[in-house]
Amino acid sequence: MQYSEPIKKLIANFSAMPGLGDKTAERLVFNLLKKNNKNTFIEFANALITVGKQIRHCKICNNYSEKPLCQICENMRRDKTKICVVAEAQDIICLEKTSVYHGLYHVLGGLIEPISNITPDKLNIKSLIERLNDKQIREIIFGLNPTIEGESTIIYIKKMIGQKFKNIKLTRLSRGLPMGADIEYADEITLSNAINNRSQL
Repeated sequence: MQYSEPIKKLIANFSAMPGLGDKTAERLVFNLLKKNNKNTFIEFANALITVGKQIRHCKICNNYSEKPLCQICENMRRDKTKICVVAEAQDIICLEKTSVYHGLYHVLGGLIEPISNITPDKLNIKSLIERLNDKQIREIIFGLNPTIEGESTIIYIKKMIGQKFKNIKLTRLSRGLPMGADIEYADEITLSNAINNRSQL
């Protein structure tokens, strides 16, 4: 059976998202159709349009924001001496839920992965190094996934920082996170321990 063109387009758009295959995309679309409520589609479409028009990257840390600066960067009560480097913006949400870390963040937008053509110049590494000219910064915490790609990214950035900023302390989340794990899926207790017991590089 062939789906009608509007349904095919909606399935194609869902399945184009990372982590969503054709079957999952079909399930999502038919769950929407099953509700048989036009308002559901209108609200969903409006939410997508609003996000597309209003959400941008914070000009300091590359987090998502409605304004030029995200809520964390413009919060004067944050600890301005620390920057936690994360791969993706959703990692910030996970770390914030612990209520343990109160410093700043920097979103790389991925990890170094040459096999997928993700090289250092395609990540927000240059802007991180530029931020270190702020004399307030005393510690960089690597909150990256304990994977080969995460380790490669840490090694590269550590070398870049070490060439110019020798007085900045470099630390990483403790090994409470198992090798190959994603920060996004770690529970709050594990992440809290990983932050509190971070080790120096």
